[in-house]
Amino acid sequence: MLYFMTGSFPLNLKVEHMDSKQESKNSFDKPYPLKQKFYKIVVPGFIVMAIVIVIALSQTGKFLIQEAYLNISENRSSIIDRALKHETSDSWKELQTSTQPQNFYKTPKGQKLLNALRDEVGELGLSQLKIYGKDALVLYSSNEIQIGTFDPSPGYEDAVNGKHSLVEKDTALGTLYELYVKVPNNPYPTVMELYEPVSYLNKLLISTLTPIVVFMLFTLGVILWLMRKLVIYAQNDIVYRTNIILDYKERLQQLVSREAVNTLRSNKINDPVNPKIVTVTILFSDIRGFTDYCDNKSPEKIVSFLNQLLGIQIQAIEQYQGDIDKIIGDAVFAFFQGDNSESLAFAAAHDILLNLSKKNYSRGVGIGIYTGEVIIGTIGGSSRKDFTVIGDAVNIASRLCSEAKENEIVIDIETYAAVSKEKIEMESLQLKGKSQPINVHRIKLNSVFQEFSDHY
Repeated sequence: MLYFMTGSFPLNLKVEHMDSKQESKNSFDKPYPLKQKFYKIVVPGFIVMAIVIVIALSQTGKFLIQEAYLNISENRSSIIDRALKHETSDSWKELQTSTQPQNFYKTPKGQKLLNALRDEVGELGLSQLKIYGKDALVLYSSNEIQIGTFDPSPGYEDAVNGKHSLVEKDTALGTLYELYVKVPNNPYPTVMELYEPVSYLNKLLISTLTPIVVFMLFTLGVILWLMRKLVIYAQNDIVYRTNIILDYKERLQQLVSREAVNTLRSNKINDPVNPKIVTVTILFSDIRGFTDYCDNKSPEKIVSFLNQLLGIQIQAIEQYQGDIDKIIGDAVFAFFQGDNSESLAFAAAHDILLNLSKKNYSRGVGIGIYTGEVIIGTIGGSSRKDFTVIGDAVNIASRLCSEAKENEIVIDIETYAAVSKEKIEMESLQLKGKSQPINVHRIKLNSVFQEFSDHY
């Protein structure tokens, strides 16, 4: 709660302070986090890709090995079939149609065929061999006690239907592939079950795929390393360029109003900035006798003096949420928005006069305050535009400022009524360009006013 003394009565005024620098930063003010996204997305992606490649190669290799084993088994079954046809053709045919193979092997020709089968198993280096006849009848097995039994299995069913089948099994001889293949070019439903050690081709697979996997992982690692170098370079460049843009933006924001900046931020790219009609309280201030002050003064001294007076005014306006539209030579044009705009504008004007008086400058300012409807938007041509506030209210505020003497505020009655309900001295002014006079109230910074405010 701030208290001001104007004339002979106290003014009770409540205003809310807000530092414009505390506005939340726009997300575009921060550089794009390319490096962070690289480590968060790309690096895990490469790791997943490497794992997928290793798994895919291992599965592909395993599939190729199984296919190789099945082809080998099919070739071996053909070799066994041809050898038996060549040596004991009639016996081999009789065995494939037999329903009691164990009895057949007790005959001389059956014994000869059994010896031939034993020899083939040895010559081909098979771990085990089992031959099935119709309905999964075991015609021959390396474990000869199984001969004559029925051993139906999914692998046998697949082989009978023309689909080669492979099952990995752990046995006393180690891990083996159990392969079921139908004897090719054979009129009988004969299926051979062969066993092959897993380790042989697996070692070949590992020795073949390891260099490929290592090379691919190395290549991915090199690509990732090069991408990291590129991302770091790009991130540094992005940060550098963003900082330059932010520096330019901060400098430009000092040259245009906050309303202009917020409007451009809220608009989409290439969208036109549409003007809007709003009710604002306008504050015009102007240094009295500045032209005379400049006489016989160096440019450096003039600029220094002007910057000091303008700095005090800008600080007070921004402290009370005012928006500076323009600085025109030694004059300041600002406006205040919102339900409390009249009180904010008056508080800013009070602080301007009070703070300037404390410095004992050789020149003071006159201030005009007026509330009315204005148009906020861009004006100008296609190549050069200005974001500004225009309207009759601007002209009136400027005229009131011209009527104000040094260290004096001239405010219209309606605006002042929103600030204070106390009875005041009213004055009618006939302003240039207006057909009807405007009722105003003059507020002079006097010793009583200053003393009370200093005490507070």
